[in-house]
Amino acid sequence: MPVSDINVAIELRRRRRRRRNQIIAGIVAAVVVLILVAIWVVRSSSVFSVDTVEVHGTHLVTVSQVEQAAKVQKGQPLARVNTDEVVARVTSMDIVHQAEVYRKWPHTLVIDVTELKVSYQVKTPGGYLWIDPTGAIFNRTAKPTPKVVWATTSSGNRALLRDVATVADSFPVELRRQVDHVEAKSRDAIVVVLSGKRTVVWGSADQSELKGKVTAAMLNVKATRFDVSSPEHPTSR
Repeated sequence: MPVSDINVAIELRRRRRRRRNQIIAGIVAAVVVLILVAIWVVRSSSVFSVDTVEVHGTHLVTVSQVEQAAKVQKGQPLARVNTDEVVARVTSMDIVHQAEVYRKWPHTLVIDVTELKVSYQVKTPGGYLWIDPTGAIFNRTAKPTPKVVWATTSSGNRALLRDVATVADSFPVELRRQVDHVEAKSRDAIVVVLSGKRTVVWGSADQSELKGKVTAAMLNVKATRFDVSSPEHPTSR
């Protein structure tokens, strides 16, 4: 093959390579631009803004209270919400044990809360104290909290507070529905007051699970006073 033909062939290959490289560079540039546009749309534009905040898992606190604590600004880009900061603000609430915050595209931020367990509330002249299963006081409210058993007892006796928590947590559902309140003068003198002015002499917190089952089984008995302090030998009158 003449030298001139070889040179022409080499030049053609060079042109094809340059054209191919230019096409590849153009495609890469276009992809980069699309990625940058997508990032801008997600992070900075109102296309994926926060329109709704969903709150799940509330029983004692209200959805409104969680939303106020979260301080999530509606209209801001969903991708720019700092979920760790939202978690920190929500878990600063006395009743919230933990929280999970995540995005539900295109316009929703979801807050899942897990509340601390309130075994019961102690009625005091200054309001109601929330008691956890260990007998610790962790919150105070001016008014009684619905659906939470209340009790009269000494708020300064941690062991007694823990015993009453054991009793309150042992109530089967059918019994809990009929509990009005609990009276605890001492660790061995716990009385459960039911609706209809019926009373249950509970005694101590020992065998509370069994006492709860025995009491629930006796609810249909026509009596005003039940004694399950010795659950193997309950009485009523």
